[in-house]
Amino acid sequence: MPVRLHGAFQDAAALSTACAYVGPRSRYANPFRAGDRGPSPLGPPMDAAEAVDLFAATLRGPVGRCYADRFARALRGFDLMCTCPLDAPCHADVLLHIANESGAGDTIRTRYFLEGTR
Repeated sequence: MPVRLHGAFQDAAALSTACAYVGPRSRYANPFRAGDRGPSPLGPPMDAAEAVDLFAATLRGPVGRCYADRFARALRGFDLMCTCPLDAPCHADVLLHIANESGAGDTIRTRYFLEGTR
């Protein structure tokens, strides 16, 4: 089963062809970051878990589903490397799930079980 690894782009390139870098400045990067304002401009800054939840929720949306399908096909079977610490929430966990564990009818789960989940 593929796993999440910690490191930079150069680290992923040096490991093998079975590892894909999904961190900052990659096509798979999470556009939402801890410290950014959430969906509400008046709300407090997001923490890492909220940024990951927003990424997952976006992939469930009408446009995001196309990206989720594309990401799943491209990343299936690969270990995923990101710059996030391994003990912190990371969007790579969402990508690992959609690429390797979800089947027809599954939904992308988030910590807060946002709308659209079972």
